Amino acid sequence: MDASNSVAAESGSSSCSSSDLTQIERAARGKEITGLDIFRPTTDTMTADRVQTLMSMMNTDQPAGGEDLIYGPSDAHQLRYWKGRSPNAPIILFIHGGSWRVGSHLDSIGSTKVGHLLKKGYSFATVNYTLIPKVTVAEQVQEVADSVGYLTRNAAKLGFDHSRIILMGHSSGAHTATLLGTDASYLDRAGVAIHNIRAVISLDGSNYNAMAEVLDSPGPVAENMMAGLGRDPEILRAMSPTYNARAPNANAFLLLQAERQGDIRQAEELKLALKAAGTSADLHVFEGESFEGHMQMLLRLGDKEYPATVVLDDWLKNHVPVSE
Repeated sequence: MDASNSVAAESGSSSCSSSDLTQIERAARGKEITGLDIFRPTTDTMTADRVQTLMSMMNTDQPAGGEDLIYGPSDAHQLRYWKGRSPNAPIILFIHGGSWRVGSHLDSIGSTKVGHLLKKGYSFATVNYTLIPKVTVAEQVQEVADSVGYLTRNAAKLGFDHSRIILMGHSSGAHTATLLGTDASYLDRAGVAIHNIRAVISLDGSNYNAMAEVLDSPGPVAENMMAGLGRDPEILRAMSPTYNARAPNANAFLLLQAERQGDIRQAEELKLALKAAGTSADLHVFEGESFEGHMQMLLRLGDKEYPATVVLDDWLKNHVPVSE
């Protein structure tokens, strides 16, 4: 049983009401939440053992197949690439999370989404990068931009459409994806036009407005932000996608959030800033409190029984279909 099926098996009967479900079961069910209910107060009953279980599931759920590529001079500059259905396929580049300081492009991705999106016809790649504190977060973001440049220059050989790039990231990887989609300077240095970024898909991201993180998400999220970005207001603004959400931006943004209240508030703020700039932006919130929902979204996305998968598929069909 892969990690996605293992998580799903914990959810019990999908017909149960929310009050009948445990935190684990409710997050695995993952129903979409709408209206003002997205701001419903939540509680965190996670245990250290459960956190370790989820981390172990993620680390062992590595995708199979693909071609290993090197995009830069460091040992960390690795990609794994899977060719899509045709030379005209869009490519999805996945940026792993881990608070900028842990994880890799293979052990922090969740394999279910890879197979699912390949079956849809997309090309898919996952990128590795140098972790902090060996580099700053800004240098890390530039490395990811450089990987986009490498893929773009080699698109004809690899077999995908370089003008239809989709950035997808989870957690801190979602921060990187949304920053690349709003601050064109990183891509400019990598020789990539921002209009070739046709979509940004953020999976339970945070730090959209880094300066607000201390109030929005006190505790581990804010502490990780300060460890990565520091406390200098000028730097925090520069590294906040919301403050960069002025045109030019990537063409469209999909923000998929679990029930982490500060991050939902910031996602709503980012959505409004993008729309004010004339950029398409959609926000969807799904059951799953705190780290439980955070990890379920990573592991379950791509499972057709997980509601966020249906939202993702419909959105991609509308904004970046496989065939144009």
